[in-house]
Amino acid sequence: MQNKPKTKLQSWLTVPAILIFIFSPVMSFSSNIQLSASVDKNELTIEDSIELSIKISGVRNPPTPKLPPIKDFIVRSTGTQSSTQIFNSDMQVSTTYKYLLTPKIEGNFIIGPVRMNLSGSNYQSESITVTIKKPNPIKPNENRSVYTETSISKKTPYINEQVVYTFKLFRKIEARNLNLSMPYDESFFRKENLGKAKRYSRVINGIAYDVDEVSIALFPIKIGESTIPPSMMELDLIHRTQTNRRRDPFARFFNDPFFGDVTQNKHKVLSTKSIKMNTQPLPKKGKPSGFKNLVGQFSMTAKVGKESFDAGDTTTLTFTVSGIGNVMDVSLTDLNLGDQFKIYPDQPIFTKSIHGNQIGGEKIFKFALVPFTTGRQTISSISLNYFDPDKNDYNTISTNPINLTIKPGTGTENLNLVQSKVAPTQQNGSTISILARDILPIHTHVEDFESVVFDKNRRIMYMVGFLLPTLIYLLAAGYIRYNHKMNDDMSYSRRQVAHRKAMKKLDQLSVSNPEPKDFVRELSQIIREYIGDKLNLQGTAFTSKEVGEKLNKNTFADDKIFAIKKLLEKIESMQYMPVLVVKDHCLIDETAELLMYLEK
Repeated sequence: MQNKPKTKLQSWLTVPAILIFIFSPVMSFSSNIQLSASVDKNELTIEDSIELSIKISGVRNPPTPKLPPIKDFIVRSTGTQSSTQIFNSDMQVSTTYKYLLTPKIEGNFIIGPVRMNLSGSNYQSESITVTIKKPNPIKPNENRSVYTETSISKKTPYINEQVVYTFKLFRKIEARNLNLSMPYDESFFRKENLGKAKRYSRVINGIAYDVDEVSIALFPIKIGESTIPPSMMELDLIHRTQTNRRRDPFARFFNDPFFGDVTQNKHKVLSTKSIKMNTQPLPKKGKPSGFKNLVGQFSMTAKVGKESFDAGDTTTLTFTVSGIGNVMDVSLTDLNLGDQFKIYPDQPIFTKSIHGNQIGGEKIFKFALVPFTTGRQTISSISLNYFDPDKNDYNTISTNPINLTIKPGTGTENLNLVQSKVAPTQQNGSTISILARDILPIHTHVEDFESVVFDKNRRIMYMVGFLLPTLIYLLAAGYIRYNHKMNDDMSYSRRQVAHRKAMKKLDQLSVSNPEPKDFVRELSQIIREYIGDKLNLQGTAFTSKEVGEKLNKNTFADDKIFAIKKLLEKIESMQYMPVLVVKDHCLIDETAELLMYLEK
């Protein structure tokens, strides 16, 4: 009975000791500190990925190990796991860092030793040998779970002719975290997006597939042979295996994917084949003079705001060019209206539209016309030349002539001078009629011309009165110019509002309560949209590597490029963590600080 207080006291002392032991600063629990590295498989195909695990035993909260150069793999961190085990008062701790390695090429590779420096001591793991093989050849009628295809609408297009490049993903099972990269050579092509991805079902050789289709329009801008690089799709395949509940009396109730399915994720990288093209020059035969490299099918109309108006008034002449092809390149700058009108052109407006699986739209040109003379005037027809690749011939479209009637002005103005009823009479008997008086005073005394002395307050008032209109004019001119630039220059307006739009979305994300994966995905999308607005890029489907390349082309500082890539890679890696993360306000603050740093 006397030993019970001592036993109780020892138990109370043990718990705080363990807590202090766990949350105390980094220290070694064992003199046998070990660093090891392993992979889940040593042989794989170019479409698979490796999970690299780096385990550090014998020390709690170790420093992050340093990976060797792995230039032939795409490396993503997938999280960190820590474990603490106590066996008979012997505490064993370990920390495991996990990385996902995606191979870029085939061959035999050696992953060098992983190194760590702890309290002046260096530790390293053994090297690992990995073999990357080609995917097994697949027969056309083989039952495949997932595969990709790419195609182009024409392999020998003319220069500036629209070529549709299509990527298709065929899958029988569920897929998540899709990331598509469709590179192209900017020196050979100009790209235009063809809207959102399409999703539909198709039966191939008796097998039902879900198909995801993405298309882009490429306009060749250089004559000669070119290559469209392979497209790459990264995704996680979800394999579901249903547990056996036949003997369970509640099997029907729990026969639901939430209760009865066990999922296994498999990361895949699917790469397509490159496609070669040979861009042809436009034929010289039949090429009209003044041809402006328009290729496609077009139509053009012309109209005026009003056909009859008074002299001194204006009317608006509107040309609308629409069709399929490079409509955005149409220009109408050489209107030949002689000496009939004074012309004031407006900024053209282009509206993009999708026709089937091709890009087109309409471009509107507006001109304000001020007539020089009255009477009946005629606006002659305007012609536009283009090349039709389907007919392999040049075509010319023209507008109809427009007749205008300019009437002489009818308003008249009379100058009336009122004579005073009573005129003063001078002594000599002559009379003077006063027709009007000057609005300025007439000085008739010498005292009126005395020097005026300005005190300090009056001098300040005159200076303010002199400078204030100039300042107001400059501010108004700057504001008007800024508004015009924001409305006319889309790339400028995107750069100006990029930071404000990104910060607004960050604020909305911080107060919302999304799913963990959706939170990471939305945060990544905010950063990509900000970069796209800053660089005037179409779309946001680009990797952290592509971001670095595009930022280098735009002469960004290396430290800013490194900060962007590091944060993007960190966010991307969280999407592949086996354990779901919760919404991290520190990550939102880190993103906001990065955006402020990029704005400097």
